[in-house]
Amino acid sequence: MARKKIHLRQLYWILGLTLLGIIVAPLLRLLWHPPPAMRTSAPEPPLPWRVTLDERGRPVVFGLTLGGSTVADARRHLGDEGEWAILGREGNTPVLEAYYPDFTAGYIEGKLILRFEGDAALLEREFSRRSKKAPTAGGARKVELKEAELAPFSGLTLTLVTFLPKASLDEAVIRERFGPAPYGWKEEESDTRHYLYPERGIHVLRDERGRIVIEYAVPERLRRLVPERH
Repeated sequence: MARKKIHLRQLYWILGLTLLGIIVAPLLRLLWHPPPAMRTSAPEPPLPWRVTLDERGRPVVFGLTLGGSTVADARRHLGDEGEWAILGREGNTPVLEAYYPDFTAGYIEGKLILRFEGDAALLEREFSRRSKKAPTAGGARKVELKEAELAPFSGLTLTLVTFLPKASLDEAVIRERFGPAPYGWKEEESDTRHYLYPERGIHVLRDERGRIVIEYAVPERLRRLVPERH
C-alpha cells in the first residue's frame, strides 16, 4: 500500500507541473515576443500644406479658420506669446496683427503673422488716439499693444495668415508638397515667383534665393490676385 501511495503522489506532482507549464508557457512567450502595440490614430501635425476646408468652404490652417476664428480663438489656441499691434496705412482702415517669432508648423520652424479685421470704428479710434506710432518695414505705422489691452479686440475676425519658414524651398519641393498650382507667374522686377491655389486658400511666394512666404486667406480674396492674362 505504501508503494501505491508514493505512485499516486508522484502522479499528482506530474499533473500539477503539467498544468503549471500550460499556464506559464504562454506568459513566457509574451515576454520574449510581445504582441505588436495597438495602433492609435494620432492627429496629423499642422504642416503648411495641410489645409482643409470647413463646411462653409473656409480654409482651416494651423488649427485656425480664415474668416471664422477670432482674436480670442487665436489666443486660446496659440497662447499668449504673440506680439500684438494695430497697423495703419494711409488711406486704409487699420488692422490688428499678431506676430509669433518662434512658431513651428509640424516640424518646420518659422515665423507666423495673423491679421484680424472688423469693427473699423474701434480700430480707427484706438489707432488715432495713441501718439506713439512706429514705422514698419512695409511702409505702415504701428501701435503696439500689451496683453492687458486686447480685450476690446477679442471679437475681430482672422482674415490673413502668413507663415515665413526658415528653410528655403526649390520649385520641385513646392510642387511636391502643395501640388501643381492652378495659377503661376513671375514678377520681372523682383524675380519673385507666385504659386496660387485660390480654392484651397493658399498663396506661395518664392524669391530667387529660395526664400518662401506662404499666405492663407479665404478663396474669394485670393481670386482677386489672379493676373488678367490667366
